Amino acid sequence: MNNFKKFLIVMCLTGFVFTANAQVLLTPNIVPIDSATKKITYSEVVKMTGSKDSLYDRAIAWTNKFYPNAQDVTKVRDKPSGKIQCKHRFKIYNTDKKDGSKIETGILVQYTMNLEFKENKFRYTITDFNLKGSAYYPLEKWVNKQDPIYNANADNYLTQVDVYIKDMIKNLKKAMVPPIKKVDTW
Repeated sequence: MNNFKKFLIVMCLTGFVFTANAQVLLTPNIVPIDSATKKITYSEVVKMTGSKDSLYDRAIAWTNKFYPNAQDVTKVRDKPSGKIQCKHRFKIYNTDKKDGSKIETGILVQYTMNLEFKENKFRYTITDFNLKGSAYYPLEKWVNKQDPIYNANADNYLTQVDVYIKDMIKNLKKAMVPPIKKVDTW
């Protein structure tokens, strides 16, 4: 009987571990993970009226307006090939439990955005998310709740990353719409 009790305990614990692991695996990701690279990646081909050059020019105008120091952020500006590469970082915040105000965490998230242009379409790919610091720390570590360095605030931080990137994409798409030409009818 004693061995039977041990067997039941082992089975219960095994079932509990399996259930806990299944729960982690079934939890939907806050950020998109590319199935091939296993990296956090936002990517889309956007249909947009315009030549390769005019789309490139609109994107340059957007980067100059969106980023406070666009010359430093844009690492590649290659109009003939229709490519722009930006490397930027933004702050992550905690929320004060008393008054709901934002408190700086000292965490800077860095990402790389590639923009590519062809006739009547452009593609953005935003990836290589990492913590800005002395060593490379990919944000994918925040996705894995099994990782020993997993932070209890990771879901909150990943949500902030997702909101920031989605707002930036929305802003980019709006800026890429061709300007309305005013006809002078006087």
